[in-house]
Amino acid sequence: MKVSIKKYLLYSSVFAIFTEAFFFNFIIDWKLLYLIIIVNYFLIIRIQKTIRFNKYFIFIILGLLIHGLITNIIIGVPINYMFSQLIGITIIATYYYNFTTLYDRNEIIEVYTKLSLIVAAIGYPMWLLNINVNDGIRLQSIFKEPAHYVIVVLPACYYFLKTKRYWPFLIILGTIILSSSSIGYFGIGLMFILPNITFKRIKYLFIITPILVGAFVYVYSNYEFFKLRADDTYKSLNAFNTGKFEEYTNLSTYAILSNAFVAKENVSDHPLGSGIGSHYYMHTQQYIKDLRIPPYIIINDSKEINAKDACSLFLRMCSDLGIIGFLFIVVVLVYVSKAYRNNKLIFAQAVVIYLLLKLFRDGHYFPPEMYFFIWLLYFELKDYGKSKNNLIN
Repeated sequence: MKVSIKKYLLYSSVFAIFTEAFFFNFIIDWKLLYLIIIVNYFLIIRIQKTIRFNKYFIFIILGLLIHGLITNIIIGVPINYMFSQLIGITIIATYYYNFTTLYDRNEIIEVYTKLSLIVAAIGYPMWLLNINVNDGIRLQSIFKEPAHYVIVVLPACYYFLKTKRYWPFLIILGTIILSSSSIGYFGIGLMFILPNITFKRIKYLFIITPILVGAFVYVYSNYEFFKLRADDTYKSLNAFNTGKFEEYTNLSTYAILSNAFVAKENVSDHPLGSGIGSHYYMHTQQYIKDLRIPPYIIINDSKEINAKDACSLFLRMCSDLGIIGFLFIVVVLVYVSKAYRNNKLIFAQAVVIYLLLKLFRDGHYFPPEMYFFIWLLYFELKDYGKSKNNLIN
């Protein structure tokens, strides 16, 4: 009986990271993810008789709680913004921590890559039949948006590439291309660039930089169409400093730059942050009045687009936690970079790419897949550290 329960736990827990679009609304949004995790918590308790907590995770949560309480007293952000995030993070992260300790990691990775391949394969007929297609042309399979589809399956794509399973790699790669997602294209670039970065190659980059700058100046000075495009881009990017958007600014550019402006202003006013979960409050109650919003965005009621997640985990953490958030990101990136010191840490490398994409594009603190990936990365790097110490001793 235990074997069948563990098999159900394995497949349902991995499947849960693909269930973002499976929900119904009755007073609030009821997600399939919630049902899976509630049921599975009881099954985990049945198997291991308790719920385990990671000491480092508890330290981080307590730190965020203390920080949030202090900033609440000083700044006055309603405390529910903090608690809603801390509760969600704790429930999802604790679940996947306990889940990960129940299985051999290779077994979990095998199920994840298999389900990623199935979801990708389903995406092709859905795209051809115009079922759940974003903007009429962008593949997103069973997800709500192409960007989220991409960051969930991209670690599997990288894993198949590095384990030389080229057909599954090409199947998933094709769906990423058909998603027409800029974050997907960025991720494809990272798949090939990150494993091949060396000091020697970085040195060459510095050597050719003056050549690239000179070429840009020449083209800008001699080609009017390029000059117009560059000037338009500069005007849009300048909104990051001023908050003043041109009338023709497209919605996606407005989404990222308006949140970047709010994050910048919030960090300037509150260098140590305003508390986890506070970016949305500061955006809608404090800084939105400083934005010059394109009229069509106001008409479409999109002026607060992506305000809840800041459009980027990097922006949200910097806005919520200030300098503390920035330093935390730097420390984590330095720590996880050692995944590229050993060619055997393939899945850890894949998760590092996921984290970089999260920092760039998605600011939600507890999406279904996030802690599934984080704990796999944590244990892979932990075991790698132990093996290095054993070799030294």
